[in-house]
Amino acid sequence: MSEQAVAGVLAGYDGSRGSVRALDWAADEARMRGVPLTVLHTWEPQVRVPAARPVIDPRSLAQSILNSGIEHARKTAPDLEVRAVLARAPAAARLIEGGGDAELIVLGPRGAGGFAGLVLGSVAAQVAAHASCPVVIVRGGPGPRPEAEGGRVVVGMDGSPASRAALAMAFAEADARGSSLSAVVAWDPVTVRGLPPMVEEPELRSAAEARLARWMDPLRERHRGVDTRMEIVTGRPREVLIDAADGARLLVVGSRGLGGFRGLLLGSVSHALVHHAPCPVAVVHGGV
Repeated sequence: MSEQAVAGVLAGYDGSRGSVRALDWAADEARMRGVPLTVLHTWEPQVRVPAARPVIDPRSLAQSILNSGIEHARKTAPDLEVRAVLARAPAAARLIEGGGDAELIVLGPRGAGGFAGLVLGSVAAQVAAHASCPVVIVRGGPGPRPEAEGGRVVVGMDGSPASRAALAMAFAEADARGSSLSAVVAWDPVTVRGLPPMVEEPELRSAAEARLARWMDPLRERHRGVDTRMEIVTGRPREVLIDAADGARLLVVGSRGLGGFRGLLLGSVSHALVHHAPCPVAVVHGGV
């Protein structure tokens, strides 16, 4: 099978159950967007083994794994254009490179075979941090089939450029899928207690609500069919968003929030969510 150009939604596939679920999610997303699905598998040369051991051609094995993914995608989505990419390269590097042409990258939470060592904090975290397009980590249990309608889209907001880019993606996803949208701001009491005494917490919460409404209003106008609500919840951001995502179809977050180090491409909150969220997580980059 010859290598094709990356286009549309890019799914990393290695034959593991997690990557099959990610492939199903990616196929549904590509169909919804009306774009091709690119299935990518990588391989690297094996370390030399004693001559007495059987020799396995890593490229042939990788091609077989990729073929199984292509067959699965075409069987579950026969109306979808499916492309194949087999690359001799480290998984993270090739996925990040492919993100330059893709609209979205979709990965399972961990892998095997061509994605050996694909555990969060390794390949998936590298891709989420460095890819130029949004990255979805398909976490959670089996849940409803990807094509099922409804469900909630949850987006974490803190006013950073990345979180506002996440808000735009969340609205688009909710609109396309017939889902409701919850925009959640985590109100950290530790931060509030550190403010000067002349600043009242209720006034700050009201100001936060007004600012969130200003960000949401243009998107509400553009996506009039989306049922939206705003929530300002007291607690640490990672715990608040993990709780808010329980039972959700998708959690969307910015890659790095306010107050983070400029060089830290994946912030502590987004890093925690791709490890622990109970549903698929989309990590979106924004301007500086």
